[in-house]
Amino acid sequence: MRRGLFQPGAWATRAGRIWLGVAVMLFSGLCLAHERFIPHALKVPLNKQFFLNNAILPAAQRDPDRFLGVNNNIWLIGLNGAVVTGAFLVAWFLRFRLEEAAKRYVFFFARGGLQRFVHNVACFITDRPVRNQVFHTLGEWAVLVFMRAPGLVLMYSAANNSLVMPSFPLDPSVAVYFKFAQVGLALLILTQTLLPLCGALIIGTWLYLNRWGVMVAMDAVPVLTAAVVYITSPWTSHKLAITGFNKTQMRWARLTLGFGFMLLGFFKIYNHNLTAGVPDNFPAVMNDPMLKLFAFDSDMHNVLLNASPLTSLKRECWIISFAMAEIMFGFLMTTGTFTRLWCLINTIVFTKLMLLDFGWEEIPHIYPIGAFLAVMFSNKLTSEFDPLEAITERLYRQKKWLKQALLIGVPSLALAFLLIFPALYIISFFDRSKL
Repeated sequence: MRRGLFQPGAWATRAGRIWLGVAVMLFSGLCLAHERFIPHALKVPLNKQFFLNNAILPAAQRDPDRFLGVNNNIWLIGLNGAVVTGAFLVAWFLRFRLEEAAKRYVFFFARGGLQRFVHNVACFITDRPVRNQVFHTLGEWAVLVFMRAPGLVLMYSAANNSLVMPSFPLDPSVAVYFKFAQVGLALLILTQTLLPLCGALIIGTWLYLNRWGVMVAMDAVPVLTAAVVYITSPWTSHKLAITGFNKTQMRWARLTLGFGFMLLGFFKIYNHNLTAGVPDNFPAVMNDPMLKLFAFDSDMHNVLLNASPLTSLKRECWIISFAMAEIMFGFLMTTGTFTRLWCLINTIVFTKLMLLDFGWEEIPHIYPIGAFLAVMFSNKLTSEFDPLEAITERLYRQKKWLKQALLIGVPSLALAFLLIFPALYIISFFDRSKL
């Protein structure tokens, strides 16, 4: 690390929106909560000074080279994350120009079936409707899995004497009541009966979990994504074959997933001991190429091969990089930027964790995989940047390319920096020594 680098239905339209707002405000989202399913005991203590602001450290332990009191590695990884996030935002606004260039200069030879395949791939990446029967069939199947998977999770939890997730064991004195209640709710979900009631009960159960604190409730957040869809479904859901979502449902599902990822990323920095316990027990997870990209030029990237775990900052930098990846994923999904691409990446990651890395302990994440697939194979995707995009397109047609470049570049980088740096600075003031 170069020192001094950072110096000085009708029912759904009204009541449904109220419930949706409540779900999103209460930390709704999809979380990568495998830290509680698998062994995560911290084997080697972390460098606590790495995460603390210089201003709250004892005078003898302060580093004068810290910019604003925050470790330079954190700033550097945050800068990498902001640049990558900003680059994806710029690419989103220019995606049609990039697609045009690719078809003209790379796939100029494509004809017939190959041409249609290239067009469908371009539509998939840019979140446009994909007019393909296989894609449509996979979308219907994904919705069926997504709608019923919470019932399977509840059944699994009841069979393992836990509440909602296997992470939360039930008190033996009341276990029988909660187990029967979960089985009853699971039957309603699996038979697609009274789905709005199911959504309300899921939200109420999640609120009950908050009695153990926000960190505990974060592990149960995945089922709230289904609650968003359930509460906007008709009361006669048992009479219908629900194989797709409307644009409103899909938008709220996307917002829920994305916002949850952003929160989870920041919580990973806040609760760094829990996060670090995963690579302590499964060192292979530190070799992820995406995380190495965010950690470029940090002490994780430049770590000496023979460095001791007590002196190396590799794990500390990995935590920030892991969090940065989730923050970026969450933000881009929340804004509707390359939504299908992020769903595809996370489907691969979750499947790899379940089948190759952690095994049976990760089986409850069949549900989040279903949620990603349901979003990925939807033709009802929208973006929060549509109004700004319309302006940039008008400037392009008017050949005002400088104004277009400024309108794309400045907001993209500003949003990326505002997303990351204020939160990194604020979190550094929290003393987490007792977590």
